[in-house]
Amino acid sequence: MDRKILQDTGLTPKEVDVYLALISLDSASMADIINKAKVSRKSIYEILQKLLDKGFVSYTIKDNKKQYMAATPERFIEILKEKEANLETILPELLRKHNESEEEISAKVFIGKDGIKTVINSQLTAKKIYVIAGNGEVFDYLRYFMPQFLKKRAGLKIKATILFNENVREKKLNIPLAEIRYLPREYTTPLTTAIYGDNINFTIYSNNPLAIKIKSKEIAHSFMNYFNLMWSIAKK
Repeated sequence: MDRKILQDTGLTPKEVDVYLALISLDSASMADIINKAKVSRKSIYEILQKLLDKGFVSYTIKDNKKQYMAATPERFIEILKEKEANLETILPELLRKHNESEEEISAKVFIGKDGIKTVINSQLTAKKIYVIAGNGEVFDYLRYFMPQFLKKRAGLKIKATILFNENVREKKLNIPLAEIRYLPREYTTPLTTAIYGDNINFTIYSNNPLAIKIKSKEIAHSFMNYFNLMWSIAKK
């Protein structure tokens, strides 16, 4: 017999020993149980009391002495059903708490021109894009790719709100479906940040260009707060 199955219902190994002893003895005194189950006299009182509390054992009084009997093995099925019923009672609350705290977070790194193109193209699934584009390095780095991307974005009617450094104003870039403002020249960064939905893309244009794409509702919300702050001090 796999004794662990019985233990999974909440019995300790010693409690299983005593219960199995009682099953074979039908009705037994405490001394009989000690001999059959090979448990100490010191521990038998506590074991029997716990089995009584759990409904696995009952007793009668005969000649002023307790005679113990094992409950029907169907008691194990009853215990499992009780546990299942209790779990079903609290399951909706557990699921609610789990869903409230759960957030899907992922981060991916893309290296080189093709990797950066992949990250930029992923923005075509967005409803709207918010970009802190610094000095607009992407238009130099991907000079042939960006006009195609902008055309696709316009075709999908995806609007963009973009922050450039003041240095970019003189370039007079042609960016459709975009509202653009310019930050003071001292607000410069080599990092381009794009926020759309629960996604944030960070792109660094250097000798070894790379892009990092993060999916996180909380992080995206934080960067949107930062974007709105920068937007409030930028000029048209």
